[in-house]
Amino acid sequence: MPMNSTDEWYDTEAISDGTYRILEGPYYGMYLAAGAERSYLVDAGIGVGDLRALVEGLVDTPVTLLLTHWHWDHIGNAAQFDDVRIHERERSPAGRVALDGRSEEFLGRPANFLRRWQAAGKALPDGFDADDYAIEPVETPTPLSGDETFDLGGRTLESLHLPGHSPGQLGFLDRQSGILYGGDVIHVEEGLYVHLEGGDVHAYLETFERLRELRDAGVFETLLTSHNPPFVGAELAILDRLEDGLRRIVDGDADYEVVETDWGDARRYEFGGSPVFTEP
Repeated sequence: MPMNSTDEWYDTEAISDGTYRILEGPYYGMYLAAGAERSYLVDAGIGVGDLRALVEGLVDTPVTLLLTHWHWDHIGNAAQFDDVRIHERERSPAGRVALDGRSEEFLGRPANFLRRWQAAGKALPDGFDADDYAIEPVETPTPLSGDETFDLGGRTLESLHLPGHSPGQLGFLDRQSGILYGGDVIHVEEGLYVHLEGGDVHAYLETFERLRELRDAGVFETLLTSHNPPFVGAELAILDRLEDGLRRIVDGDADYEVVETDWGDARRYEFGGSPVFTEP
């Protein structure tokens, strides 16, 4: 049965008034924060569906795209948008946002996704041509530093520099709603990926110390990440567990095994069921 590339390909859920969670494929998450004057989309998925059409059907204000970092599953449809912003450390040497922006480790990921998706017998949008599937670059994104405030009209977002997974990983904080959009600050299966190019376990520990302090101060009560359901209330105890795990890694006081990943060998730690991958 044909599947269109907007509402049937994406799974869209209202998190709160004016905030939407958008899932593409199995767990590639994006978030839309709607305001009276402008809306902000956090991340752009893997680029299979028509993300811009979906978003424009949800809001009637201009849309700015905020990228948490440059990895392939966050920039997929970035080129569909006119106003794209990303941390200055996430751009390529030429100032672009691109699949080969800072390393070549993600060049094969789109094809790998398609291969696994089709092997599982899962459908793709009607009219999607797998042979033409490509993640187009954004030539002139606006660079961010992690201390900006964005006025949506009736609500604001603040950018936070949260490195560790990637040098310029950003989060976006809505103090009024108590929501933090965290990108890959916590990765698949509630774990941490620190084994990719630019990963830094020491920076990650500082990020988790900052997140815990913000949580304890009541600044946010909900953490929205790309690859997990929302962390709300008591579920935010995961910040303590992962902070403790990162500290044990830094101190050399944690057991690990060397495992093979899609990006080569890595050290795999586990803390309370959360896997943490670092360079071997």
